[in-house]
Amino acid sequence: MRKIIDELLTKCKAVPFSEPTEGGHFYKVMTQQFKLPSGEVITREFLKKKPAAVVVPITADGNVVCVIQPISLSAEGSLIEVPAGYAEDNENSAQTAMRELVEETGYVPVEVKYLGKHYQDPGSIKEPVNVFVALSCARKHEQKLDKDEFITTLEIPKDEIKRLMDEGEIKDANTFIALAKARLANCI
Repeated sequence: MRKIIDELLTKCKAVPFSEPTEGGHFYKVMTQQFKLPSGEVITREFLKKKPAAVVVPITADGNVVCVIQPISLSAEGSLIEVPAGYAEDNENSAQTAMRELVEETGYVPVEVKYLGKHYQDPGSIKEPVNVFVALSCARKHEQKLDKDEFITTLEIPKDEIKRLMDEGEIKDANTFIALAKARLANCI
């Protein structure tokens, strides 16, 4: 399993192609003033973004469906993740999680449970990330990827997921938190 994961992480790596520029598609930089308990007023910048959801897909035999894709801003260039994404139109978080699950993996669950929410970076992002677990997943469809997405799916046994978490191989915060919540809920 380790060799397969290493090969996929290398294959799916993003490499910087240009220098950073200002702009905004997923985020908008906002400023807001806050009054502290001392009476002092401070100004803080934060990122305004669409609501996000992350889902831990688990197959009937207990494997966790993970995705490996180019992550252009990570030092590694690719990471092991679970499906996640931002809301489209007027979706609620559960709809976002299920859409992302099907689009990124083609897997469909029998049951879905809400595991709570967390904040990616509460000092700079206001919106929480809602976490779901999708149980008894089976591949029913082909992936429905956007033109700029390159995603490989991989079923990883739960013991291997625990090892990857314990040894620091799961580096994406949303994935780590979602997997930890799924472990606490005895789903993996």
